[in-house]
Amino acid sequence: MDKASKMEETPRLEDYLEAIYHLAQDKGYVSVIDLSDRLEVKPPTASAMISRLAKGGYLEHEPYRGMRLTKKGESVALSVVARHSTIFEFLSLLGVDKVTAYEDAEGIEHHVQPKTLRRIASLVRYMRENPEVLGELDR
Repeated sequence: MDKASKMEETPRLEDYLEAIYHLAQDKGYVSVIDLSDRLEVKPPTASAMISRLAKGGYLEHEPYRGMRLTKKGESVALSVVARHSTIFEFLSLLGVDKVTAYEDAEGIEHHVQPKTLRRIASLVRYMRENPEVLGELDR
């Protein structure tokens, strides 16, 4: 297994790619300071990971100009965003408050297996299409 594919499996790498994706969507650009603020790390820590991500082909970075995800980086980021969204919606449908659902989804999104996520997504669709079943949970 090469280093780049091992990097893909790290939750921290996924957190960075997800944060870069959201910042780019929100602001149109991403700076090291924005990223370090979003992830609550020191700028040198963010810079070191940005270098690793660039070397791994996940993003293009021009010092003092910003960064953008490559297709590879965007693909990973979108996968994380989709996992987070599915898990967040599932927990919210179960009645978990939004703050807790968000925090729990942050942890679960990195460790859920694709087969499990597909089953959760199916259950979310069913719950959306049959909201009366949610009332059964409160009994």
